[in-house]
Amino acid sequence: MTFFMGGLYFMGVIMGVSVALAVLGLIMGKKTVVNREKLTSFECGFDPLSSARSNFSLRFFLLAIVFLIFDVELALLVPFFYSLGMGVSLLSSLYCFLFVVVLFLGLVHEFNEGTLSWFDA
Repeated sequence: MTFFMGGLYFMGVIMGVSVALAVLGLIMGKKTVVNREKLTSFECGFDPLSSARSNFSLRFFLLAIVFLIFDVELALLVPFFYSLGMGVSLLSSLYCFLFVVVLFLGLVHEFNEGTLSWFDA
């Protein structure tokens, strides 16, 4: 029963801190004039009141894809580098090296293709 009461106490403290911070933010927050256009989401620089059927920059899309690829690369490589202290086999090190080489070759290809040179067009 004391375990259950400890959980309730913990939930009460967390909810109390959350409510206190929300009230503090409402009290101390800067008051602004409500504007419909300013309350809309900012979608990649497009005017929210214009037509939704406008051209989209393909270069921006390709750069976003390259960013996602390297973001996934970091998500896969960071745990491998943390495991180096635990002793990693030669085969897994070879796989990691091949993974980095393939990603580096992709980066060189993107650079040669001109995807990364944003200011040329």
